[in-house]
Amino acid sequence: MVDPICQKQIIPLLSNKYLSFMKHKLIAVFLFTLCAPILLAQEIKHSDLATAQRGEFTSYLGSDGAVYKIGNRLKIGVPSSNKTFAYITEGDGILLPITNLTAASSGTETEIKKIYVAGNKRAGYSVAFRTKGLTGLSNYTIQFENALATGEVRGFGLSSDDALEQLKKAKDKLGLGIITQEEYDNIKANLVKFIK
Repeated sequence: MVDPICQKQIIPLLSNKYLSFMKHKLIAVFLFTLCAPILLAQEIKHSDLATAQRGEFTSYLGSDGAVYKIGNRLKIGVPSSNKTFAYITEGDGILLPITNLTAASSGTETEIKKIYVAGNKRAGYSVAFRTKGLTGLSNYTIQFENALATGEVRGFGLSSDDALEQLKKAKDKLGLGIITQEEYDNIKANLVKFIK
């Protein structure tokens, strides 16, 4: 049998403290569940690299205007040097030595596993992708903007040549009277950032 004083004074006190604790815990879990996708869904933009900090991100807005996310597949282009890629390496330096990817990998696809900013304040920051190798046992590291500029990877955005071709077509349409000057100016403003 429970002591009457204990039953009237101590048990309700413990119950109130326990309920208060559980209420605070429930609120904390709810807030974390609500905020976690926002906190973990980080995007880095090419324009932000000058002031960037090293770290991992879930997506990257490239200089070509396209958004690259973990899980996307990239097409490997052609080497910028004779037989090897200058900006794509294979291996992790621990299990496999780091070597430049060979021309045999041209035309294959690779899946983005990790997006990160590397570098330092003095040398500058750049975005690199860690991707799955052909066999799945090795990984590729892609210095993305350099690889994109040299054609070692094919981006999702417009290439300079594609943008120039679209601009020429728009100019022809303007000359034929199919589009207005205002429409042409809008097209030109969107495409000129891709033309180098």
